[in-house]
Amino acid sequence: MIIHNATFMVRKDLENDLILWLKEKIGRLESGNAGMGEGCNPRVSAMREAGGVSHLHADAASVAFQVEFPSETTAKIWAERAFNPLAAAFDEKFGPEGMVFTSLFEVV
Repeated sequence: MIIHNATFMVRKDLENDLILWLKEKIGRLESGNAGMGEGCNPRVSAMREAGGVSHLHADAASVAFQVEFPSETTAKIWAERAFNPLAAAFDEKFGPEGMVFTSLFEVV
């Protein structure tokens, strides 16, 4: 199984806005033409500690959006079709104060 991970970072005071925005966009993905494809178990999670530092003391908020896929190929197809437009919409909404990076993980 492959997990497509997208980590969104915004100013700390924008975390709740980001979470609400992501949940709305993911709901549209699930019901729209792009759909989740072969992806399953989409989830949004907020980082609460990194390197022993609590999110309460961090300058930025990190929120992850993860989706599971049966293969790397299906994850990449989904990313092209569904995730890339989501990332572009994030950039438009949160602009230069936000960033997103993606990674693929294999469950071992």
